[in-house]
Amino acid sequence: MTKKNSLTIISALEVYQRIGMQLSETGSEEVMSTTNEMQRHRLLMLQQVPIQFQKDGIEYLVLRRKEILDLMGKSNDFQLENSADGIAPDLLQQCVVDMELCTNEDVAVCLERIASTFQVKVPDEIGLQEYFNILSNYPNFILVYATNNILAEYPYPRLPVPKDFVDRCEPMYKEHKDWLVSTARAFADLEIWKKKGGKVINKYIDNSAE
Repeated sequence: MTKKNSLTIISALEVYQRIGMQLSETGSEEVMSTTNEMQRHRLLMLQQVPIQFQKDGIEYLVLRRKEILDLMGKSNDFQLENSADGIAPDLLQQCVVDMELCTNEDVAVCLERIASTFQVKVPDEIGLQEYFNILSNYPNFILVYATNNILAEYPYPRLPVPKDFVDRCEPMYKEHKDWLVSTARAFADLEIWKKKGGKVINKYIDNSAE
């Protein structure tokens, strides 16, 4: 067996190092750059979605809704079919489930959390019913959000009045409801447009004959 000298060993090491550097400077960095760009793009899309609706695949609905609003019926660049069209009903239905109103038990749990933490008493039956009547107009995830916010920031050692909850629940509820309604309406308009033939209307052409 021939013994290798130090020059041969160093030269081989340099070759291996060059190969590693070349690969890192081309393929792997490009892949990493592409991956980072895709992640950044996804995060930008998710920022347009209310937090409870940030589900897997929801970013495709954001992109498709923008296409519907900007291009449908106005430009030949609009694609009649898109993969988002197939997942939209299921994803939006999941959002509808999220928006189901909370129960009296959900309200009671949140009040008990606050009362236990602040070491205060909960109202009597009549007072509790007022809380139930007002707060059961919101989904449970919003009520939990309001409760967590109160536990973290409420400055008074007493049970918050219903308005303290409403002030925290209402903006979040409106944000989620408006997004869901507008997105569902956009995809409904898309289905109607498809049934009509999916044609671009040219205002300079008389379409009355069609």
